[in-house]
Order: sequence, then C-alpha cells, then structure tokens
Amino acid sequence: MKTRAPQIQDLTVDILTGIVDGVIVADADGRVLIWNRAAEEMTGITTADALEKSVRDLFSGNDAVVSQIDKTCSSGRSYSDYEAELAVKHGLPLPVGLVTTLMTDNDGRPRGVILTIRDQSGVRDLKERMRRSDRLAALGLIAAGIAHEIKNPLVGIRGAAQLMQSEVNEGDRAEDGKNLLEYIGVILKEADRLNSVLEGILDFTRLKSPEKGRHNIHSILDRVLLLNEEQALQSEIVLSRQYDPSLPDITGNQDHLVQVFLNIVKNAVEVMPGGGRLTVITRMSDLFTSVQADGRKHHLMVVKVSDTGPGIAQEHLADIFAPFFTTKDSGVGLGLALSYQIIQEHQGTIRVESKAGEGTTFSVYLPLAE
Repeated sequence: MKTRAPQIQDLTVDILTGIVDGVIVADADGRVLIWNRAAEEMTGITTADALEKSVRDLFSGNDAVVSQIDKTCSSGRSYSDYEAELAVKHGLPLPVGLVTTLMTDNDGRPRGVILTIRDQSGVRDLKERMRRSDRLAALGLIAAGIAHEIKNPLVGIRGAAQLMQSEVNEGDRAEDGKNLLEYIGVILKEADRLNSVLEGILDFTRLKSPEKGRHNIHSILDRVLLLNEEQALQSEIVLSRQYDPSLPDITGNQDHLVQVFLNIVKNAVEVMPGGGRLTVITRMSDLFTSVQADGRKHHLMVVKVSDTGPGIAQEHLADIFAPFFTTKDSGVGLGLALSYQIIQEHQGTIRVESKAGEGTTFSVYLPLAE
C-alpha cells in the first residue's frame, strides 16, 4: 500500500484541479491547506496567496462564509447555504452555494474544516429566465385584452375628431374656430400617440414561431448601425466594430433580430447626447452551448454592445427587461421587453452589465446555424 501512496496523492491533486467546485481545506487553526483552481477562479485569489493564510482573513468580506465556517467548527455539524453571495476580488458578487464539513482524526477530534463553493450563476439565471418568462406570458395576455378593448373606442374617438375638423369650414374660422381646430389637433395627435402605444403592446403579444433562416450576424448589425449612423454623428458618438469574421451564420428571423439590436443600439445612442463611444463586438460565446427544444446542444455566439454613457443604477437592473419599465421621460418601456422575448424565441438569452458613471454592456447570445 505504501508504494501506491504517491499515486493516490497525484490522483487527489488531479481531482481537486479538475473539479468545477471550489474546494478549500483549512486546519484546526484556520490555516489554508488546500485551495484548488476553481477556488482561485471564483475568488480571484491565487493558491500561492491563500496557502497558510487564515481562511477567516481571506474571507473577511464574506460574512456568510465566515459565519458558516464558525458554525461548523463550534457544532461539529455540516451546513449548507445555496442562496449565498460571494464577494470576489475585482468583480461583481457571485451567487454561490456553500457547504462546510468538519474534518476529524481517527479518534473523532477536529482536524479542520472543508469548504465547498459551487457557482450558482447558471441556476440563478435559469430561475430568473423562467420567472421572467412566466411574468411576460401573464402580462402579455392582460396587455392584449386591454389593448383590444381600448383600440376599438379609440378608432371612434379619432373618427369623430376628424369629422369635427372637416365641419369647421373656412368661413367659420374666426378666433373661436381657430381655437376649436387647435383643440381637435390635440385630440388627433394624442389619439395617434395612444394608438402607437397600443400597437407596441400588440406587437409584444404577437410573437409566435417566427419564420427563421440562416443569416450573417454582421450584415444584421451593419444594417442597424447604418440606421443609427446619422444620430450618432450629430451627437459626436464614435461607432466601433470589432467583429470576428470567422463566425458562422446564425439561425433566426432577420427582421426580428434587427428589431432587437435596433432597440439596444438606439438606447445606447440616446444616453450619450454629449458624445461618447459605442462598441459592437462579436465572438464565440464562453457559455459554449444552449439546450434547445429539440433536446440537442447548440454552440452560441455573442454580440456585445457597449456604451460609455451614464450607466444604469443597480436597483434598476433587475427590472430592465420588464414590460412598461422605463427611465426615459417619453416611451412606454416595451422595447427591451420585446427584445428579450424575441431572443427567448430564438433560444438565446440577453444579459446586461452596468455601473453608474461607467457605461453599459448588453450581451446577446444566439445559437449558431447547424
């Protein structure tokens, strides 16, 4: 058995290196003995910087981790928390699951503690997508019913206003007549605006199995950027393309995808009225695959649209794709909600990262054509 000890040790090292969960082992004094590669990637702390250091000091900014380690050491029991957040070095907090287990010797005396950290980003993202999809479906049904109920009387109101306008003839246009025409003009203008809102709501509920084909993503993006080129020029915004020319085609509905990127790019241009930079990047995705309705996995590519605008407040990020949510003085807040729904129909996803004062990046993930 002694001759196999080095083999077992090497195998243990390989397992700890290859495992996707962060594994951290500390001795009875709280000094780190093992800090695997996954722990490095999650925390941003290298193994060299962690070994022999106090595990409580290394996680001084993570009260949930320290508290769970202390509970395990004091009670001798294992604890788990799958709704924790890990404050990481040079990055946003990471949603994780924590499991702590006491190590004991042959006599049952404590030898240390094992901390396992599991990245829950994918699970949380899936839950959020399911929650958002359910909410969008419910809101879509309600919105469609309301839109239809309002649209019918609105047609009557506009028609009556047009008749009134035509009956104010040239001979009657004294001061009172001019005022009346002005009031009728307001009615017609507001009726048209309300009709535009209703059409947006109905568009939001009409997306059903769009016709799809093979398309070059760069042709779609160039079309969108061309449509925004004049406004960008007037606002002194630099448009930057960083395309990967080797990307294969994607499968999708061209008109719907143009609508998605038009919403995103238009918003980016509008938040930089005093100038800035808008960068569009395409590349293969680090998410690797997407499981589609056919049960098969498909490779993904990503389009990143970044601006140097004022950014989005953190408290608004969770609602950015919600119908009727908007921070603009005008608009009804359906553009990004509709974009999210279109990308869902394409078996992709959208993510947004933003910091106040530092700009915003929208990442749109789409499956590659077979």
